[in-house]
Amino acid sequence: MIVYNAKSCDHCQSSIAAGQRWVREKIYDPPSNGQEPVYYHFHAELFGGQEGSCWEKHQMEREIPRAVKATKCAAVSGQASRV
Repeated sequence: MIVYNAKSCDHCQSSIAAGQRWVREKIYDPPSNGQEPVYYHFHAELFGGQEGSCWEKHQMEREIPRAVKATKCAAVSGQASRV
């Protein structure tokens, strides 16, 4: 038996309706007790004329800082090798 608990999307803050596809992300938060996971929920489907689902947008927001950091690290290491 599947029990549905009302959830809201942690990206767009709107509710996730019964029957909508969604993604749950499990995060262990080190500043807290470190043992209890925190769950974030995201819409997995496009709706309302979106170009990407809330889950896809969340993933992109996580990747942009990583890419910027990698670019900065590569630039710094490239400068260090010239010295």
